[in-house]
Amino acid sequence: MYQTLWNSINKQVKNSHAATFLAVSLISWTTIGLLTGFLICMIGGMSFVTKVTVVLCSGGYTGLIFGFFGGILYLYRTEPRHSTDSAPSQVPTVSQISLNAKTAAR
Repeated sequence: MYQTLWNSINKQVKNSHAATFLAVSLISWTTIGLLTGFLICMIGGMSFVTKVTVVLCSGGYTGLIFGFFGGILYLYRTEPRHSTDSAPSQVPTVSQISLNAKTAAR
């Protein structure tokens, strides 16, 4: 599900793919949780307060766990990470050596 959602968002959105992906994932999973909560309430004989609690908790926790955290874990696994080794150093090597020599002398 995450791969299909990521591919469709990449086709539709030009900037901020990850933020859009997380928002759509959160909304989708919350909707699935709310519908599941409604289904549980229709089957079980509960009081009104219990039904509201079941619907809100099922929607909220499903959206948070599967939508938000699941989306973050998916992005973490698929997005390329920037390596610090490939970035050029801003400080010349001679300055680094002389700075290290000065601090070592103290």
